[in-house]
Formats: sequence, structure tokens, C-alpha cells
Amino acid sequence: MTTKLIVFAALIGQMALAYPPEYKSYDDGHHDHYAHAPAPYHFEYGVKDLHTHDIKSQSEVSDGHGNVKGSYSLVEADGSTRLVEYTADHEHGFNAVVKKIKAPYHHSENSDIGYNHHESLHPYKSSSYYKFY
Repeated sequence: MTTKLIVFAALIGQMALAYPPEYKSYDDGHHDHYAHAPAPYHFEYGVKDLHTHDIKSQSEVSDGHGNVKGSYSLVEADGSTRLVEYTADHEHGFNAVVKKIKAPYHHSENSDIGYNHHESLHPYKSSSYYKFY
């Protein structure tokens, strides 16, 4: 009886190895590289929370052919504004220009010069129009 069980188990094992189960693949061999091609888009957002001094903005646009242009800004702790303008494309890669805009100067009340009021935290007003050449 034991011999019959061993022979039966060996036959089942042989069949399992001879006919492995077929696995379905998500890749059916047809590669459609353009199924997820870039699409044109444009977005903007901004935050101006004077309570936490969190002031920032971002704007970006793409023409759908891999060319991206945008900018973002944020107000630093010292009141200055960091402005980053960037472009990205297949020919030149990613390029960014970083600028620092000094905080507005405040005159003290005891100053000899007249008092001029300026907002100490000024948001960057971005242009939402970008043109690709």
C-alpha cells in the first residue's frame, strides 16, 4: 500500500512539472509607448497664511510634447523672497534660475526720514502666461 502511495505521488509530481500552470501576463507583447504620452496641462496654486507666515506660490505649464516651463516662490524667514524659474525639455534637460528678492526696507518710527509703510511679507505675483518657442 505504501508503495502505491509513493508511485501515485511521484506520478502527480511528474504531471505537475510536465504541465506547469499558465500564468496570464499583463504584458501581451504589444508595447504601446504612446498610451501614456504627455498631455498638455497648466496649474497654479498659492498660499498666503499671514498667521504662520507661510507664503508661497507655484505655476507650471506643459505643451504636451515634453516641454515644461514654470516658477515657484516662497517668502524666507528673513522676509526675502526666493524665486525659481525653470524650464525642462528633451534637448536641454532641466534648467533653473534662482533669484533672491530682498525684503522691503522698514524705517523706524524714530528715524529722521519719514515713515513709509510696506508689507513685510510680500507674495510673488506670478504671470500665468507662458509661451513656448
